Amino acid sequence: MTLNQPKASNAPSIKICKGRIRNFIGEYKPDAFMSFISQGHDFDSPINLFISEYLGADFFKNFGAQLGKTKSGDVILQEVDNIDFPDVLFAAMPIWDTALSNEEKFLSRCYRNAIGLAKRNGYKRIVLPALGKGKSNFPHRRVVRLSLSAILGELSAPIEEVIIVCAEDVMYESYQDRLMSLGLMK
Repeated sequence: MTLNQPKASNAPSIKICKGRIRNFIGEYKPDAFMSFISQGHDFDSPINLFISEYLGADFFKNFGAQLGKTKSGDVILQEVDNIDFPDVLFAAMPIWDTALSNEEKFLSRCYRNAIGLAKRNGYKRIVLPALGKGKSNFPHRRVVRLSLSAILGELSAPIEEVIIVCAEDVMYESYQDRLMSLGLMK
């Protein structure tokens, strides 16, 4: 697992990490992390399977009622009553189609809404997955540009640190390149 740190400043920081969220949550101890659900409210992603293993299948049964009216880009907070596990920000993920169906807008909303919800709940440290590359098949450079723009546009106190976890080399390298081009990473 690799962690790159941006240039030092008093502002909230963005870091990127190469690895899997399931391996990173225990070490980092964030206040919350973002997972995702498909437009059809499926919970079959690796992150959600990890949540189910750790918290039990009832976690999603109890949470399912809150999903009724969610649409792409919405984020719902699920507080967790387990001291060893952070709260979960579930983002309703759009499916990439043709770039003509507002997927970019919805992907940006996922990140903006997650940061906004984290701020409203007083979270200081949050972990975000590099959404969009897996099943949704967003073009990776576009994902990086959109997500960082949305995160940077919302990032402020009380958040002190955002970690973006990249499971794939191509995503990690793209985030690293973009942060360097923005002057946020050495």
